[in-house]
Amino acid sequence: MYFAGVNTIEELWKHYRELLKKHHPDNDGDFSVMQEINAEYDRLFSVLSRSENTDEKTYTKEEDEQFRAILNAISAYNMDIQIIGSWIWCFNSYPYREQLKSFGGAFAPKKKAWTWHSEPYHRHHK
Repeated sequence: MYFAGVNTIEELWKHYRELLKKHHPDNDGDFSVMQEINAEYDRLFSVLSRSENTDEKTYTKEEDEQFRAILNAISAYNMDIQIIGSWIWCFNSYPYREQLKSFGGAFAPKKKAWTWHSEPYHRHHK
């Protein structure tokens, strides 16, 4: 119902973020609608995590729960949020830097944005 046409976990995360903006109770959304979205998300995540190609990175339930918790927490903040793969980027986020730091976010000075990723980042180049 809410996730029609979603075929990958990355698409699911992106669409979930958009639904959070519209329906989260902190943004004057309805709590019961958010519960329906979360239930459908859980169901679709379990289906997609089993059916996706095994050559690609698979996401654990813990990583997914952590990702959702971060998105739920920051959805009420007035900043630009982008999801790129399994990374969350927060632009125009200076007023919320302490909260983002408490979630385990890191500041990327070149991009002037806070970022969060479920696993440690290792550079592959200079």
